[in-house]
Amino acid sequence: MYDIRKTKDAKNNAFFSCEESWEVDFLIRLIKKHLPHLKDDTIRSAISSCCGSLQMPRPRKIFVDCVVKKLS
Repeated sequence: MYDIRKTKDAKNNAFFSCEESWEVDFLIRLIKKHLPHLKDDTIRSAISSCCGSLQMPRPRKIFVDCVVKKLS
């Protein structure tokens, strides 16, 4: 679904866009699948932190690694 939406929106699916609320929400849901004990606000805070610390363009894998590291 993620790749389809990124392609549909004509964006590069190799990068994470902090400005796209659907993409942030998608990542929150994905993390909650694997770490259900975490609160949405906690995950959102980690995402915001990585959005501020990583320069654009943000490679998706590096970005997700940053978020997971902040949640550890």
